[in-house]
Parts: sequence; structure tokens; C-alpha cells
Amino acid sequence: MKKLIFGLILISIILFSANRYKKSFFKELYKKSKTEKKEKGPSDWMGMQRIYPYGKIRPEVYNAEMKKAANMHKQSSAKYQWELAGPTNIGGRITDIEVDPTDDNTVYVGAASGGIFKTTDAGNTWENIFADQPVISIGDIAIDPTDPNIIYAGTGEANSSSFSFIGNGVYKSTDGGNSWEHLGLEETAYIGRIIVDPTNHNRIFLAALGYLFMPNEERGVYRSLDGGQTWERKLFVTDSTSAIDLVMDPTDPNVLYAAMWEKMRGLEYRRSGGPTSGIYKSTDGGDTWTELTNGLPNSGTEGRIGLAIARSNPNVLYAIYDNAPFGGTESFLGVYRTTNSGESWEIISNTTNMNSIFSTFGWYFGQIRVDPTNENRVYCLGVELWKTENGGNSWEMVSDYGSMDEIHVDHHALAFTSTNKFYEGNDGGLYYSTDWGYNYTKINNLPINQFYQITIDNNHPEKLYGGLQDNGSVTTDDGSIDNWYEILSGDGFYCKVSPQNSNIYFAEYQWGNLYRFDPVSGTWGDYISPVNGDRTNWSTPYDLFATSTTVNSITIYLGTYRMYKSTNGGDSWQIVSDNLTRMPSSSNTDYYHTISTVAISPLNHNYVICGTDDGLVHISTNAGNSWDNITSNLPNRWITKAIFDPIEENTVYVTLSGFRWNESLPHVFKSTTLGQYWTDISSNLPEIPTNCIVIDPLDNQRIFVGTDSGVFMTNNGGNSWESASNGMPNAPITDLKIHNQTRTLVVATYGCSAYKINLDTGFVASDTNELPQSKIAITKCYPNPFIAKNSKTSSVEMEFSLPRSGFVTADVYNMKGQKVKSLAKRYFEKGKNNIYWDTKDKFSNPVSSGVYFVSLRLNNSVPIVKKITIIK
Repeated sequence: MKKLIFGLILISIILFSANRYKKSFFKELYKKSKTEKKEKGPSDWMGMQRIYPYGKIRPEVYNAEMKKAANMHKQSSAKYQWELAGPTNIGGRITDIEVDPTDDNTVYVGAASGGIFKTTDAGNTWENIFADQPVISIGDIAIDPTDPNIIYAGTGEANSSSFSFIGNGVYKSTDGGNSWEHLGLEETAYIGRIIVDPTNHNRIFLAALGYLFMPNEERGVYRSLDGGQTWERKLFVTDSTSAIDLVMDPTDPNVLYAAMWEKMRGLEYRRSGGPTSGIYKSTDGGDTWTELTNGLPNSGTEGRIGLAIARSNPNVLYAIYDNAPFGGTESFLGVYRTTNSGESWEIISNTTNMNSIFSTFGWYFGQIRVDPTNENRVYCLGVELWKTENGGNSWEMVSDYGSMDEIHVDHHALAFTSTNKFYEGNDGGLYYSTDWGYNYTKINNLPINQFYQITIDNNHPEKLYGGLQDNGSVTTDDGSIDNWYEILSGDGFYCKVSPQNSNIYFAEYQWGNLYRFDPVSGTWGDYISPVNGDRTNWSTPYDLFATSTTVNSITIYLGTYRMYKSTNGGDSWQIVSDNLTRMPSSSNTDYYHTISTVAISPLNHNYVICGTDDGLVHISTNAGNSWDNITSNLPNRWITKAIFDPIEENTVYVTLSGFRWNESLPHVFKSTTLGQYWTDISSNLPEIPTNCIVIDPLDNQRIFVGTDSGVFMTNNGGNSWESASNGMPNAPITDLKIHNQTRTLVVATYGCSAYKINLDTGFVASDTNELPQSKIAITKCYPNPFIAKNSKTSSVEMEFSLPRSGFVTADVYNMKGQKVKSLAKRYFEKGKNNIYWDTKDKFSNPVSSGVYFVSLRLNNSVPIVKKITIIK
């Protein structure tokens, strides 16, 4: 008994120590990744992809092509059988929160690129009421104070993050979000605030930012007098000065205050402030405006400004200021207060202690909130969350930058209820507090994660891994949507699992900080990155293969501006290429002129392909010993993916980001000659950024691409494309993966978490009980499993039924997705038919024992796949 007790105590100590080590490990990584993000600021990675090489986007091209994509989705009437894969319990970036003024249980939450979620039971359940709109990036939500069924949605996230997805104006619902009407203002691009006059719900005010990467005249404050049917711009400063915030006197709706923000961005610069930034006031309902200056900063470098008015005393307003300098210096300028409706202001913040609130990127924040019942209780939202209870005489931090146990950092939204409860939204999701911010409860049921990459465990396909914007690298062990957890902190990117051993996996945070996890050997998180000061991509790409279950059997290729290779799972590395980008290796740009995609051929591990963010593609056919430039006639755009075909060894594909300028711009290319010649297979796809591509391992004529506007598929190798998004929110797609054995396609969205679908059954329209006219029905397959007693004469018989006559293609594939044999490609009559497989391969040699797949396709329809087990 003593030995048993001692053993249990020893096990407890070991487990406790391991837990403490794991927690300490995550805390250190959290602090390290946050420090690196603080020093460099959030990456412009997504923006750079889309504006390269011109440094800007033509708005008329963007709007036209996004409309084309939306129309293709609408024209596809079928609702496919997409299934949410999660996570719902991790959380993602919240841009706005609105509470129904008549019902505290009804709350609207705006997601950065995921739509509007509504709850009527205080967060127990949610519905995405904006998922089907052409653009679901949300800047602001407004509820009509006299009729809470009237809701306005301003599209385009206003935080100017790495790439705030461009909006297409303002929408209105008169039935609580069940249906929406588009009210125009497409050229405003991003909307910072919408206000409805509480005495006249036809009068609406709106703060518009305009385009990120080019000046435009549509910036400023707009007013509508007819419920949003028409708009008139009432305040304009310059074509590079945005209206970012707007507040109204609750006792006099003719009194308004607007925050104007001078800002402009290019391919390699950001101007986030200037002399035209300032606060303006109108006392005649927006007809005329006067700039307020008494006591406010006037250095000419003022950046983003946030405003708040005290409902309990409208003479009191607060303003939080960012400072324009960017990179290496704290950008917080101060909090200012007026007690006389803006006639004079005084600084009330302790800048010595509060400097870190914005870190070096105050342009990402700018929200300040006042308790509607207490003019002295104020919250400042930044990287950290600060609070005062005495009108700014003293401040306390109520969310710590360096903590990973409490509320998440990077705060963007806060809304009060009619009690002492408030909701708080940040990059980590939605929280609420009932004690004014000292304690928080996280609402863990919103699928709003922004995925960068996703992967599937080959041996345990219920296990998914992914990298998330500001929410680390995460995984789920059982495939549950609400049972994901973090394995690495920071911003998460590529995750990879050894195909031979599920206990060995890899994850990274920003700038190529790569870790290997090998719990079996007792190692938790070995830092194995080889980058050593190299110019790296924000999402540093790598790929791997394994020849056995051990760590040292894993070969990895990782790209910076050159290629690294490891043949022992990352324990050591060698440089196997020269500079593969257009920029000299001595240049030190942070997130530009780097390798952006790496892939190893599944059919020949000596074949490796890579693409760069400055438009080059290289290939090695000798395991990295030499590299050939195969860019050839490809457009000069950011290469988002370069991959190999899973069936044909010499076939490769690339996808491109960016928009056209004066020329047409296809985004998907194919080569059957390892890149010597390229063919445009974009066909009727909209000319929008294409972020990822995957090929069906059983039929390489069946291709899926992920774009800034959902998923598209082709069943004929790219001769024509159709929408595959119906049944899934219209979010940007950043990654696609297929697990062939289970015939599962997993889709990573940037804003609505991940979805999955069965490739063989999920794309049959779910809104009909009848078999589609192009679909084969397998009626019999015998024997199965097949016991090959006489391999020379025995065969498997497939009986199938055709809804109409046509050409049937039937092929056999092995578990690796390699074609073993073609059984048929001929005309069959309507009704029942038979195909036989003599269990020999294409060389007439008997196949070995194992699992095989027979794929039957009628004309260009989706194939039916039958699994056959051969036992000898």
C-alpha cells in the first residue's frame, strides 16, 4: 500500500511539474511573440499581397469583380452540405458590439471579416445574420433607438489592420437582421461609425474612411434624411483624411462631433497622421462644421482619434489620440477631456504609465467609452484596457499586455447594458464583465476565427490543426467544434503533422519562429527555426515528408528569401539555394521579397516548388540541389500557392493574389511540363485574389480554389468554374486541405472559422430529394471485401444506375491517390450497367492487398467513389 501511495504521489508530482512547465512554456512564448509583434507592429502581409506590384487597388475593379463573385454565388441555388468544423471556443477579432436599447438579452456583434452575429438570449446561442452578403467585413453597427428592428451595418473594418477587407457601403434591415437592403456608398470602402437621430429615425449620420491605399473624394461625414435611401457628404477635409469617429449629443441631435484622421498607405510605407487630423463640431445637424483646437494637440503629427460623449452629462466629452510616428516608439499621445462641450480641453492621461496602451501601432485602436450613467467612469481601448473612475485623475490597467490567463489583448469594442454589465470585444473574442472590468467571463461559442492555414492529421483525420490571427496555433483532438486548444502562442501560421507519426507535429508564430512538438520523447516545443536574421515572410512557409515514425526521418524545406533544408526533423539545417526573390539578399524589408509558398510533390519527394511574394516561381527536381526559375509567362503578382498534382508527376499549379490594373489578370495557372509552359485555367473565375488551391486526389480534373469571396470548383480541369460556397458564410478563404481516405475537404476561412464537406456526397444539392440528372448511383459492388483466390481470373463487379445515357469514366486509385488502372471511358445507356475490375494494375500485374477506390463519373459530374478492400 505504501508503494502504491508513493507511486501515486510521484505521478502527481510529475504531472503537476509537467503542467507547470507547459504553462510556463506558453507564457514565455506568449510574451516573446507579443514583444516581436510590438516591436514591428502588426504585419501588412494581407495588404501587401493585394496591392503588389502597384501599391494600390483600383476600386472600380475591386467592386466589379466582387460583384461578379457574389452573382456566381447567388446563381448557384443549391445548398451544399458544409459542416462547421470550428473552433467556436477560441474567439476572433470583434469590431463592434451593440446592445438592443429595449432588451439587454439581444446583442449584435460585428466580426472583422465574419459578418454580424445576433443573440436574443444574452449569448447562449448566436446566428450569423449577415453571412450571405457579398462583403461581410464589418466596420460598425447601429440600432435605431426608436425602433430596434431597424439596424444599419457599415461594411469594411475600420481598424486599418494587416488588410481590413474592403467594404461595399452600408446596409439596412427593418426586421432585426432577417433581411437586408443595400443603401449604396460603395466608394466609402470602410465605415467607422453610424448614428441614428433618436428624434427622427430617417436622419442618419455616417463616418467614412475611404480607401486604404489611395486617396478618394468619398471620405468624410455623410448625412441621410430619408432613412439611407440617399446620402449627402456634409464634412470633407481632404481626399486623404478619413472620418473615423462620430458622436451625437443625446439631448440635442443637432450637435455632433467628428474625428478626422489623415492617413495613407502604400506598398512600403504607412502615413498614419498629419496636420489635417482633428476634432470637428456641428451645431446645426451637420450643415456646417468648426474645428476644435483649444487645448488639443496641434503638432501636425496627430493620428487616429477616438471620441466618447457622456450621456449623463453631454457637456463632457473624451478624446483619445494616437501619434503619427510608426516603428520603434510608443504612439500614444494622450486622453483629453472637455467639460464645456468642446470649448476647451485638458489632457487627463498619465502618459508615463499609459504609453504602452497603443504600443507602436495606435492606428489599430482608437476606441474610448463612457459609462452612460457615470460621466467619470471611462475606458480606453488599446493593446491593453485602461480605466478611470474619477474622470481621469487616476488610471488603472484592467487588462494586462503580458498576461495570457486573463482577457485577451487588442481591444476594439465595448458596449454597456442597462445594468452594470458590459460586453467587451477584442482580437480574442467576446467577453462580459459585471463588476466594471475587474473580472471577465468569455463567451466561447462564436465561430469568428481568422485562419491563416489549416492541416489534417493524416492518421487521425478528426484532428485538425491551424494557425490563427492573433490566437496562436490551435488543434482539436476529437473534431468537436468547441474543443479546440492552443499549442503555440502569437499569430499562428503553418502547422504540419508527420504523416507517419501523429505524435510529432510542427507549428510556428510570425516571422518564421518554428517549433517541433514531440511529446513521446518528452520534448515539449523545441525551437528549431533556422532563419537567423534572414528576411522572412510574416507567414513563413515550409513543407515536409517522413519516411518512418522517427523525428530524424523527417525532411523539411523552409523558405526565407532562400531555401533551407533539414533531413532530421529540424535538428540541423543547410542552405540549399541562393536568393530566390527579385530583391538582393542584403535588403532588409520586413515582410516583402520573401518566399511565400513551398510544396513537396506527393509522388516524387525530389520535386520541390516554391513561389515568392514578388512574383517568382522556382522548382527543384533533385531534392533542392539546384533550382530553376519557371516564372515564364506568369503575371507579376504575389504567388499565394504553388503545388504539385496528386496524380500526374509533372503537373504543377500556381495561384496569384492581387487585382488587375489595365490588363486582364487570371489567377490560376497549370503546367504539365514542370513549369516550362503555363496554361491559364482561370476561365470564368472572378479576377480577385485567389489564396489557395487543392486538387481531388481521385480526379485531377476536379479542382477547388479559395478566394477573397468564397470557394469555387471546376469538374473539367478549369474549362469552367462554379460556386461551391452555398451553405457556408461568404468569408475570404485562406486554405484548403483534402483527406483522401475519408474524402473530406476542409476549408479555412478568414473570419468564420473552418468548414468541412464530404467530397463524394456533400456537393449533391441538399434542397432536393431527386437524384441530379448527371449523377451515377452505385447499386451493387461484390464481392467486397474481395478475396482474390485466383488473381488471374477473379474480378470485382460494380453495378451502377445512370439517370440518363452518357460517357462514363471509371478509374481505380490506391491509398496515395495514384491511379492504378482505368476501367472505362465509354458511352453507357440509361439504366443499370456493369463494370468489372480484374484486380490487375495498368501493367496487367495483380495488385497487392490493401484499400483501393473506384471512381465513377458521368460526363463532367461529381464522381461517385466506392472503397474496395483487396485481401489475398
